[in-house]
Amino acid sequence: MKYARYEAQGNIAYGVVEGEWLKPITTTPFEPYEIISHEHHLSEIRLLAPCTPSKILATALNYKSHLEDREAPTQPEPFFKTPNSVIGPGDTIILPRNAGHIEEEAELVVVIGRRCTKVSEGNALNYVLGYTCGNDVSARMWQKADLQWWRAKSSDTFCPVGPYIATEVNAPNLEIWARVNGTEVQHCRTTELLFDVPTLISFISQVVTLEPGDLIFTGTSGRPAELHGGDVVEVEVSGIGTLHNPVQAEA
Repeated sequence: MKYARYEAQGNIAYGVVEGEWLKPITTTPFEPYEIISHEHHLSEIRLLAPCTPSKILATALNYKSHLEDREAPTQPEPFFKTPNSVIGPGDTIILPRNAGHIEEEAELVVVIGRRCTKVSEGNALNYVLGYTCGNDVSARMWQKADLQWWRAKSSDTFCPVGPYIATEVNAPNLEIWARVNGTEVQHCRTTELLFDVPTLISFISQVVTLEPGDLIFTGTSGRPAELHGGDVVEVEVSGIGTLHNPVQAEA
């Protein structure tokens, strides 16, 4: 099943996506709901970020291909991205003035489905609603120069996610692509993750309680591409969909 959060005629709601059609539901997918009888064609609605997280944790150095000359971590290395950075499909990534070199990072993103604290790896997937596509936009100059990554990772618009939450995908073996202006710049499989999804959820939940709609970015592969004003960046994950975002340099 695929869920979408959308806007139609000024109203924001959730729905179930089937092909080119969306069937609205009575509440959110994080609680019991009923499907409403009428439908919207996807061309008639605006897709939004698929949830509104209270927190976002992203994972550093979780693919061997992204390590370069660095040693592999001995445990997951999560960091926070803040909710102000979340945007949805089609929304514009803004490159801040004086930020220097900014890159895309294509990632599989875990969507937490129910309150999750101190769970075991064996039980962790019971707390997952589904998965979506994510772009961990990163300002490399700030990332290297600042004591904290607050602006390098959490500037406004630096967390595109969407287009859907997919509940029936094989997370341990998905393909991930990134394209800039139609040219492939990243390609990997989640089989390459150093720490898999259950490990990340369990590790984080030992000290941070995860709430419905919270997001975990699982890490990026290889060498991400630099972004410039006028670019269009796409993140595609097999079985989920493609997240498109134009890029604009701050005036």
